[in-house]
Amino acid sequence: MRRLPSIALPGAWLAVLSGALLALPSALGAPGAPGTAARPNVVIFLADDLRPDALGALGHPVVKTPNLDRLVERGFVFREAYVMGSMHGAVCLPSRTMLLTGQSLFRARNAPSGPSPDAFTFPRAMKQAGYATVHAGKFGNSPKAITGEFDESSDPGQATAVAGAAIDFIRRKAGRAPLFVYMAGKEPHDPQFATPEFYARYRAGEIPLPKAFAPFQPFDNDWMTGRDEMTLAWPRTPQSITGKLARYYASISYWDHEVGRVVQALRDAGQFDNTVFVVAGDNGLSLGQHGLLGKQNLYHFGGMHVPLIFAGRGIPKGESRALAYLMDVFPTVCELAGLPAPGRVEGLSLAPVLRAEKTQVRDWLYTAFGTGQRAVTDGRWKLIRYPRIDKTQLFDLKSDSLEERDLAAVPDHAGRVEPLMAKLAELQRQWGDPHPLKVDRPRPADWSPERLTQEQIKAQEDETARSAGQKPAPRAGKAKKTAKKTRPGKRS
Repeated sequence: MRRLPSIALPGAWLAVLSGALLALPSALGAPGAPGTAARPNVVIFLADDLRPDALGALGHPVVKTPNLDRLVERGFVFREAYVMGSMHGAVCLPSRTMLLTGQSLFRARNAPSGPSPDAFTFPRAMKQAGYATVHAGKFGNSPKAITGEFDESSDPGQATAVAGAAIDFIRRKAGRAPLFVYMAGKEPHDPQFATPEFYARYRAGEIPLPKAFAPFQPFDNDWMTGRDEMTLAWPRTPQSITGKLARYYASISYWDHEVGRVVQALRDAGQFDNTVFVVAGDNGLSLGQHGLLGKQNLYHFGGMHVPLIFAGRGIPKGESRALAYLMDVFPTVCELAGLPAPGRVEGLSLAPVLRAEKTQVRDWLYTAFGTGQRAVTDGRWKLIRYPRIDKTQLFDLKSDSLEERDLAAVPDHAGRVEPLMAKLAELQRQWGDPHPLKVDRPRPADWSPERLTQEQIKAQEDETARSAGQKPAPRAGKAKKTAKKTRPGKRS
């Protein structure tokens, strides 16, 4: 074979040519290549008070969510995802703080990043990696010290305006840098806002009651007259529950419509196929199950269980029952984007489950609410402990996912309670929970609506009106002062 003569290039030209060749994979967006051109956009759709089953593609028989369904149907669903808990009624504040710091309940703080990359928050870490970042959503009960670290952060109102802010950002920034969009608004939290078009789609008389419905919970879980539980009268009736569900489903469908607008904006910008989507709720909601309404409880389909879906670039279709926390989202996104997670992050990357390298990343899951409720589960057996009334519940989630059969006093299961209590105490130490599982003088456990005072009943009537977007009925001056003292505190 005839050899071509060699060409001697000056050193400067060699350097230029070598640099161009090294940069070529990044310019082409090759997976795993260095530089921001290879990194996916990341878009998080976070709902407020979204039950883990409240999307059509997750099997809900009533609610219609066509836009989210298209993401879910091509994505990966974590069926057992949870927020770790809250020490007060506004669960969304610690939940969003844990998501944006990757830290656990007793360590996550609403504070900006520290000077070291190991102390960066989610938005700061993404910004440092070259992402253009935006938060569009609610400021109330949200960690504003952290959302202030996004390049842009706004609370423009309901979902239409929130989606508009995200769309405007996409149109201005797409293609110039990878995008990190955190759309975390108010829906479907009460008053379950929707436009008339969506309210008209759901009629209370056509909506089935939730499974495990009860008129009231017969024991005191330490939050029986907290704000969310005051949004309907006791005893709960089929009519009052289905009326609330109709508004709830309408608000979800309205939110889904606005999510669809954001997804379309990514398509229009040519960025859809280069985007990782995360769909989640900041906490769940009971809505009549076990006689409860809010998220301030630890039942399986109560307050802490949330939907969690990853979809988009590089995400396989599938699902898992691996135990997950919302604080796992931060390190998972980092790994999917080829970034190191900050050293202080306590969440675990779920990427090995997505890649089918592992079936789970943790063996146990701990949840907490206030000082009066603690729970532990391995995915099948679950123990809930109520220290203030010295009550323990035991459930087999495999055969009783709605937790309707308490096995704590059943002789055949007596040997399960003590080991689960020991594991719960161990996890408390691990997560820095200082609150005891037993108290010296527990109060009586029984509860019924007959214990309500007239002041509490009036406060409940006012909160029921507010939660439906109505004004409370006026009252006399003296009664108003009395009710002010008995009204639930911080809006949740």
